[in-house]
Amino acid sequence: MLQLDNRVGSGDLTTYFTAWKVPHQLTRLEFADVAFIGNGPGAMDIPIGVEIKKVHDVLACISDGRFAGHQLPGLVEHYARTWLVIEGAYTVDYTTGLLVHRRGKRVMPVSIGTRQFMYRDLSNWITTIETKTPVRVRRTSGRVETARFCADLYSWWTNKTWDEHRSHLAFDEPLPDRGLLVRPTLARRVAKELTGIGWTKSAAVAKKFRTVMGMCMASEQDWREVEGVGKTLAHKIVQELENN
Repeated sequence: MLQLDNRVGSGDLTTYFTAWKVPHQLTRLEFADVAFIGNGPGAMDIPIGVEIKKVHDVLACISDGRFAGHQLPGLVEHYARTWLVIEGAYTVDYTTGLLVHRRGKRVMPVSIGTRQFMYRDLSNWITTIETKTPVRVRRTSGRVETARFCADLYSWWTNKTWDEHRSHLAFDEPLPDRGLLVRPTLARRVAKELTGIGWTKSAAVAKKFRTVMGMCMASEQDWREVEGVGKTLAHKIVQELENN
């Protein structure tokens, strides 16, 4: 079942989902405009979120930083995979490099108040979001295309199992580590300092023991139950914890 935030800005998409027979319900989402559970690797349930913003909203985010400061951490914390949809037709002026949109035959700068934006302002912001966060960005020309993208995304994640998607051939990408943007727990921060653990394995350690006290009280056998920790490494870790 696809969940659709019932507030202004996304609630109207129910008209399209109803017409296309996409199972959905209106609800209040703390983060994202559209959310659902997809089929992940190993039959794991994967929470998916879609945040929808019009071009002017994105430019406002560039100006005041509210997306990076509040929405982005919330999206990363709540969803394993997130898409940001930027809705609206825009392009670049060949001569000036300004971000522009068309009104009939007229070409108008895209602006907020008196501030005009260069095309590179938006382009570079999108590149930063896609490169340095787990969020993917998709452009749509208008409301119908936005609704269609959300419906198709829901279909992709729910109509097949993870392994049935084979268009990528030999390429695959692991789920993003949400600890990269959300402040990690104390247990994970301590675990990454242990001999032979580091940042990658620290996630498995924090999941196993939950607390620093749990790590300190664990036996070598307990440590060997952590993925990637063998007999020798478990012995070294227990000694390290006992000596410190």
